[in-house]
Amino acid sequence: MSGDWGESANPTTQAIATVSALAEDGDSAMGEALNEKRSSNIFQWARAALDLALSQWLLLSMGLVIALAYRFPSVGKSGGYIASQWTVTYGAVSLIFLVSGLSLSFDQLVKHTRNVRLHLIVQVMSFLVTSSIFFGVACAARTNQHIDVSTLVGLIATGALPTTISSNVVMTKQAGGDEAATVVAVTVGNFLGPFITPLLITKLYLPASAEFREWLPSEATDNLPQLYRNVMLQMGTSVFAPFATGQVFRAIWPKQIQWGIRKFNLGKIGSLCVLTLVWSTFCTAFATRSLESINKPTMVFNVLINLALCISFTSLSFFLARPPHFLQRLSPTLFMRADKPETISICFCAPAKTQALGIPLITAMYTTSSDETRALIQIPMVLYNAEQIIVGQIMVAWFKRWMREEAGQA
Repeated sequence: MSGDWGESANPTTQAIATVSALAEDGDSAMGEALNEKRSSNIFQWARAALDLALSQWLLLSMGLVIALAYRFPSVGKSGGYIASQWTVTYGAVSLIFLVSGLSLSFDQLVKHTRNVRLHLIVQVMSFLVTSSIFFGVACAARTNQHIDVSTLVGLIATGALPTTISSNVVMTKQAGGDEAATVVAVTVGNFLGPFITPLLITKLYLPASAEFREWLPSEATDNLPQLYRNVMLQMGTSVFAPFATGQVFRAIWPKQIQWGIRKFNLGKIGSLCVLTLVWSTFCTAFATRSLESINKPTMVFNVLINLALCISFTSLSFFLARPPHFLQRLSPTLFMRADKPETISICFCAPAKTQALGIPLITAMYTTSSDETRALIQIPMVLYNAEQIIVGQIMVAWFKRWMREEAGQA
């Protein structure tokens, strides 16, 4: 009887065991599915973070090189271990324009040399509009006793500078803008800068206020001819000569040059050179301790006002390049709209300020002043240059989407 009971119980026990096993398998399968889903979500988040980091690699790298400059300022400072006043100021900029010369067609350059509207917008914004707004901000802030007057003088000097060269060319190319228009615009601006900038600073803005008049350099007039020679020497060796060399090589071996640019991804060289320039600039700033010599209210004011002005100038440049349609209907000739690639070029060139000219210019104008005085005046230039690159990298991402929208509509 017991044997019969045991035999009759076996099927039931087996059924229960089978159900339990199936339940365990189900739980295991569900657990595996949940784990796979979690792993998939983690992978997607990691992939998105990596894509974001790769798309903004220049911005992230800029933070890294600034940190390295803070830790090891003697390496990249002017007169330091690598003599950056030669290797970086001349070498890095020369490499940028050699690649630009290899990449751009001569016909595009000729076209934009004759583009009067491009030159009017960029140069009027660069020398007149931005400089007058910088001066107005400095005058408004001079009543605040917590703001160092030397920084306000530096703001005035920054506003009078022409557009920068290397970073404009690189970011225009990154955003899909008209690189040829940028090269022509920055070349014209830096030709005019050595003559216009000292006059704006010493004859128009600093004499207009008693507080700023005390900062007028007595030696400015005597040093202007030498300043012009120095700047033209730098422009000739680091901009015109390598660019012309690239154009000659492109004319002789057009197919080979285009193959080499695609094969070796030479467009990235410009970005690396811009990082080198930023690193060298901050090495010099940290080495002279100029950033540590001003009080916190002045530093905060400087950073915030530079950021606000840079964004405002970029917005105004976009408005001038592509006026609203209702204005265009009023006067199609006066309010003519630039195409998207040229608009991108204008938005990078018009708000930007060059420290490559600004720092030697201040050094030449204040030759009998102390290193600390010159450094204090140069701080706004250094900060504005860094912030305009940060804003520029954000604009690169926005302009890329803007260009893709047009391509999608087409």
